[in-house]
Amino acid sequence: MTVRQRSWLLPPAALALVVGVFPGRYAAGILLPLFACILVLFAVILLKGWFRFTACIAFSFVLGILAGSVAFHPALPQEGQYKVQGVISDEVTTGSFGQYRIALSDVHLDGRPFAGGAYWTFYSDIEHSELIPGKSVSFQASLYHPRGAENPDGYNFRESLLQRGILIGLYGKDVFTVQDPEKFSLPGFFASLRHRLSDAMIRSLGNETGSYASALLLGMRSLIPSEDRQAFSRLGIAHILSVSGFHVGVLIGILNLLFHLLKLRQGVRLTFYGILLFFYTSLCGMSQPVIRASLLMVLGLEGRILNRPRSGLHLLSAALFIMVLLSPVQVTSASFQLTFCAVLGLVWFTPFLRRQQFVRGRILRSVFESLILTFGIQLGLLLPELAFFQRLPLLVFLINFPAMLVSGVLILLFWLALFCLPFPFFSGLLAGPLSSLTAFFLGGIRHLGSLPGLTLWIHTPNILTVSGVMLLFAGFCCFIRFRLRLRAFLLFIGTAVVIVSLLPVHHSATEYIQFSAGNADAAVLWDQDKVYVFDTGEADSTLSSFLRSRRLIPDAVILTHLHADHAGGLHSLIEDEIPVRQILLPEGAEFQDIHPDFRIMLDQLRQSGTKIRTMSRGDELLLPSGVLSVIWPEKGKTRIGQDANQYSLVTRLILKDTSVLLAADLPGAYEHYCAVPSDLLKAAHHGSASSTGPEFLSSVSPQAILLSCRQNDRLSDFRTRVGDIPVYGTPECGAVTVRFEEKLFSVIPYLTP
Repeated sequence: MTVRQRSWLLPPAALALVVGVFPGRYAAGILLPLFACILVLFAVILLKGWFRFTACIAFSFVLGILAGSVAFHPALPQEGQYKVQGVISDEVTTGSFGQYRIALSDVHLDGRPFAGGAYWTFYSDIEHSELIPGKSVSFQASLYHPRGAENPDGYNFRESLLQRGILIGLYGKDVFTVQDPEKFSLPGFFASLRHRLSDAMIRSLGNETGSYASALLLGMRSLIPSEDRQAFSRLGIAHILSVSGFHVGVLIGILNLLFHLLKLRQGVRLTFYGILLFFYTSLCGMSQPVIRASLLMVLGLEGRILNRPRSGLHLLSAALFIMVLLSPVQVTSASFQLTFCAVLGLVWFTPFLRRQQFVRGRILRSVFESLILTFGIQLGLLLPELAFFQRLPLLVFLINFPAMLVSGVLILLFWLALFCLPFPFFSGLLAGPLSSLTAFFLGGIRHLGSLPGLTLWIHTPNILTVSGVMLLFAGFCCFIRFRLRLRAFLLFIGTAVVIVSLLPVHHSATEYIQFSAGNADAAVLWDQDKVYVFDTGEADSTLSSFLRSRRLIPDAVILTHLHADHAGGLHSLIEDEIPVRQILLPEGAEFQDIHPDFRIMLDQLRQSGTKIRTMSRGDELLLPSGVLSVIWPEKGKTRIGQDANQYSLVTRLILKDTSVLLAADLPGAYEHYCAVPSDLLKAAHHGSASSTGPEFLSSVSPQAILLSCRQNDRLSDFRTRVGDIPVYGTPECGAVTVRFEEKLFSVIPYLTP
């Protein structure tokens, strides 16, 4: 290959490696990719010129397939009950209704070491303050294999854990003990150190200032209130709260000043940069954004210190190549795509910036450069932000620069406060000014974030959106010489295509989607342009992700009863700012044996303007394609303080002459009140043996049954009880979509059984 060919090999090779990971994501075997790697490697050795150049790119592609197939399909232990030992390697977080979520490292299963992390969850009404990072825990739990996306636009739980180095899930805490680790654990040591430093900053600087210092220095974002996170997100500056390139850049600036004062030699500086950045990434829990930012910084510093300058595009490509080889599972993460797309936008606009000479004066030129670079970063972020969040912040160009300026000063002062912790006198002097500056900054963010109309909520981008963004990049490209008129044409067409691709589209079909939500229930009836939610699942984003990605606002949220597995997802709708206009409950729902958090949540919704009303037998709701009729409970016959399942809302839909019976969690003892003939049955209580009895099934006589549950064993047992009636279970099918046409319906599984 010529020198020019070698110099331009890295960017396409890095891109080919990334592209190769995606087919490897679905290829469980490694023999075929390994054979292809060997074959293409021989081609690289034997060929010359452009043929070798092409062979190198092909080798990167098949290497990506091999890396992806290995990373996305690790060997896992069998599911079942295990005695577990592990070290808490991150902050313990709590969810709704007493849920605990804990990451474990140094895991042992039945006394045997396991090469990977574990995600441990359990529910408890007792506060477990003894669970702190760095502690060793021992308990009996059920091991399960985390599952991938099972719903349209659903959260890929399995890949999210893989990206954190977590391979298995654990549920339960029988025979539970906590103690100091018997052996040294590196993740546990840094988790404990991070926790102690955070506690020290909170004690020294106060709760609010110390929490933000912990978030901006150590990556402890969970300490920030959700209302503040939403305000930052609505303004388009949520990246300030996540330790990444900006935060690492501030640290590099501090180190650079320190090394300059110490007059260290260039080679020594590079060594110290590497050591200190490794320590910092470990202190941040080996967070992938921190690793990526540190790698980019070290590569750039190495070129500058050793007098080997490299273009921004080549630095980005080198970091991309290394990161994908180290952790191929990162390519599907929002963080990975946002990081590299932002840097790509920055690199893309840097040459354009250098050519501009019409702005005079240092201050004006600095402001102009900041605006141009912000525009480049936002253009790079456009596609991933729309794909992952479906939001377009409108004030980001005005807010981003001053927000980063103030937060940069805060980070600098937070570092100073951290190093002053051993000296109470100096840390006390810093506490007052830091608290005032933090309060001033947060006050402005909260005020601006509360203003209406800051964010455009749009549906998920499509191929037209991708084409439009590519045209915009081509219009601003400085690597190819385009005429001015051609650039203007590309920019105009690109902008028009992006806008058109994001316009709302009329929905003319009638569909019922039963989501895969484990042993929980969540469903949506999308009838033309009307949307009705039937239960919200547990406290996760299964339902809200579907609604947000399609820009759907429910006309009514129908909660069959107030148990966490049916109404817990209401919290996610609120967090994702999906308007809840109306909630329909069964008669007496708020007076049954339910968790007190539900009463608090409903009171808050009432105060915010949500209409809440109850329904009972005989009530109806008119739909564009039919009617919803309430079968159970009966008005005036519910008793207070009972199991909410007994009075769960049973409804019957008639859509285009097809009837659907939704049995909620009704126990078998009450089924005879609801035994109405129907074409389709949504089975009660996740297929429990105490429900869907033979007499009830004979009376309903459905053509097909939908079953929402977690385990295949329960699905198999249910099938043996119902005989020859087709059963579409979420453990096997994932989400199940029922599409209605005149006098007939079709059932479409999301996954291939």
